[in-house]
Amino acid sequence: MERFSKIIQICLILLFALLMPRTLLAAPQGSYERSLEKTLRSELTKVYPGSEIEFQGGVRWLSSPPVERAKGITLLGDDSRGNLRFSVHGAKQGDYAEGSVNFSAWSVARVAIKRIRPGDLLDSSLFSEQKINVAIGSAREYRGVILPVSAPIQQLEATQTVMENQFLTSNAVRRIPDVRRGDALQLQIESGGLVITTSGIAQEPSYISRVIRVQTLKGRRELTGQLLPGGVVEVKI
Repeated sequence: MERFSKIIQICLILLFALLMPRTLLAAPQGSYERSLEKTLRSELTKVYPGSEIEFQGGVRWLSSPPVERAKGITLLGDDSRGNLRFSVHGAKQGDYAEGSVNFSAWSVARVAIKRIRPGDLLDSSLFSEQKINVAIGSAREYRGVILPVSAPIQQLEATQTVMENQFLTSNAVRRIPDVRRGDALQLQIESGGLVITTSGIAQEPSYISRVIRVQTLKGRRELTGQLLPGGVVEVKI
């Protein structure tokens, strides 16, 4: 009777092992998961540059058990809730697995504390610094364009309206121009070895060493030249 009981126990153990999900039988070791997360973090940093990547919970295998030795990892995409789907390719042909993991991508952003209008000069008093998860919600739309907090905003001005509680983005600002539209300039017009000096007006904002459109005060002729230091424009005809 005792021998028969042991046989029954062995049969139950074997039956349980056969019925266990493949994902549990092939669950990765701790070192495997750490290596996998390290690679995923590196790949996500390329998608969310400058962000600090954190994972919530472990990896969930979707279609097949994980391979023991990963040869390559491919990101298949993420949604607005911070769920990343990826695939793992093994060294052997056909050795393939798909999984998902929930993650956060933390970035520090400047958030406007009042409305900022185009042309306003920027300084730190106009913003608060907040740590935001750019992997979820509306913040995800700003990934890659949030202006880094290391940017010297004292040298910038707004090019579009920034509403209160809105993130400061790189496409909403520009470096303060060295010359603005309407500024008086001195034109040095070179033609056939002769240099003529006259006065003109800037037709657009510009920066030292860049091309600028100007209009002469006499004759109202529009010319293009290179902006030099001291409000001088070099025009070659």
